[in-house]
Amino acid sequence: MASSLLSSAASGLPPKPQPPSSTPPSSASARPRGFRRFMLARAAAGRDPEPPPLPEGTEKRSLAVRTGEVFLGLAALLVRAGRGGGAAVEEVEAKDGVVWEQRPEDVEAERRRRELTGPGFSFSAAGLLFPYHIGVAQCLIDRGYLTERTPLAGSSAGAIICAVIASGNTMRDALQVTKDLADNCRSNGTAFRLGAVLKDVLDRFLPDDVHIRCNGRIRVAITQLSWRPRGLLVDQFDSKDDVISAVITSSFIPGYLAPRPATFFRNRLCIDGGLTLFMPPTSASETVRICAFPASRLGLQGIGISPDCNPENRASPRQLFNWALEPAEDEVLDKLYELGYLDAAVWADQNQVELIVKNEQPLRVTD
Repeated sequence: MASSLLSSAASGLPPKPQPPSSTPPSSASARPRGFRRFMLARAAAGRDPEPPPLPEGTEKRSLAVRTGEVFLGLAALLVRAGRGGGAAVEEVEAKDGVVWEQRPEDVEAERRRRELTGPGFSFSAAGLLFPYHIGVAQCLIDRGYLTERTPLAGSSAGAIICAVIASGNTMRDALQVTKDLADNCRSNGTAFRLGAVLKDVLDRFLPDDVHIRCNGRIRVAITQLSWRPRGLLVDQFDSKDDVISAVITSSFIPGYLAPRPATFFRNRLCIDGGLTLFMPPTSASETVRICAFPASRLGLQGIGISPDCNPENRASPRQLFNWALEPAEDEVLDKLYELGYLDAAVWADQNQVELIVKNEQPLRVTD
């Protein structure tokens, strides 16, 4: 099934890589111990078998990477508890106290955008699984779902792909830049320096007018810290630097992107948006949610595109969580791109663009 879908996909796909090894890299001993491993095992792998012990001589994960694992596990548990969904802004505000930074003069424009017949697309937090989102985006572009007007929203890596789509850059170029970033991190380390590397990459990759392209179209989810974490939605940007600051803040896993527990955005103390808004709502009347992790393992329902769409030839949940924190080799990044493309193709086959855009046909989602 996967091969037939891929052969019918656009010719712009990168060469199909060899499937990655069935044995994922592991950072645990034969039996996980402690609170961190408990959370990660519960959130990421459900009842999957325990991973094998580390091969002799394998280097253990750094403290910063362990911090990232704890954060991802906590975010997954919060998602399971029912937070961070893709409801309308008004519903999210009522439930979770989300702060929506929309200027008064943009309210009318928001109302007009809701009259679009096509759906918007919301991309989940994903860490370094970014190529999965690139593959999904390429398929949606090829099939005609993503246009220059399509509303977008995202958290963490999902926020980055929204900015990349709005920028007008090609997904092929985005994949190559991702490989360059991964190569830099493999050579020089990831933890504590990923934020600076990412900022430099985005500064070179995004056009100078990216803030104009993003204004009113994309929503970036951020977690604002006060007496309790609150979701912050940003859809207006003053400059290219403002866009880059927003998406990096949305991706800020404490102690992972930089050696500090939080960062500042517009004079607010903030961290990764995936903690409170895993898949934020778009400005469209209907939002298709895209999750780079198996939605069923996170206890999510109503997800449009995820690894649950197409269970053939795919990585295990534990592999995906490992790759979300450590930069994978280029062949794995190609594989993630391919998996995202195939999952989106399965969804697209069930939701024909002509029916959805013109007749507002209800969307089919994964239960």
